[in-house]
Amino acid sequence: MIKLETLFSSNIPVDCHILKGRLECESIDCFVFDENIVWVHPFRAVAVGGIKLKVPSDQLDLAKKIVEKIKKGNLFDENGEYKIAEILHSEYERQMEVLRIKFETRKNPALIDKPIEIKSTILSQNDIDLIIDSEKDFQTISNKTFTFTWKDFFYELFDFNRDVFKYLRTRSVEYYLDKEIVDNYKSKSSSDFAAICPNCKSNNTRNGYAIDYKWDIWYLILSLLLAPFPLIRKKTHCFDCGYDFKRQKAATNKSDM
Repeated sequence: MIKLETLFSSNIPVDCHILKGRLECESIDCFVFDENIVWVHPFRAVAVGGIKLKVPSDQLDLAKKIVEKIKKGNLFDENGEYKIAEILHSEYERQMEVLRIKFETRKNPALIDKPIEIKSTILSQNDIDLIIDSEKDFQTISNKTFTFTWKDFFYELFDFNRDVFKYLRTRSVEYYLDKEIVDNYKSKSSSDFAAICPNCKSNNTRNGYAIDYKWDIWYLILSLLLAPFPLIRKKTHCFDCGYDFKRQKAATNKSDM
């Protein structure tokens, strides 16, 4: 008879489910114990020994091996071993390439009929063809127009099992989400993200409306005289040390300021 062995325990149920999903990808049977009592009474997590992730005893060694690899930041399969950070970076590059092709296609719809002209060093031609197919659907939905007849309106209005508001939804939510993501792909130049903080030398910066130094006395006077003069100014903000600085001073040292 195969017994269940505890592989991992945590006071946070999500931790067990994340690991459970990874192990199930390797065809390992996983079972979560004592989850419900922790959700209902979180302060009893320690008393019950936390949420426990258990696996069959004959799969325990492989499961432990996978957990150890994950702790070291690695993943592995039948083809070899991989760094998790490298995989994430590779997928990021791939998704950015998808956005680039979508952006160029929507900027120049003629490319839909000439997919061979779209070149990519990351994606295969089959991947590009799939993107083009999705862009054809996007263009079809974009060209949809709102149509309305009084006959349809009264039919929907007096039949309580119908929905009169569906005529106002010519496009799905997914359409608008995809459109916003692609539209914002090149909404800002890459230089907005490359400024080095003169205070802590971090590149975790973003150019936008200043968190500090929003105005001074002269700026306030000008805003009153030249309404609607913008009251809040833009600066580059460092998210590591909280320092605000002007873009032209991004490359200077703090001692030079």
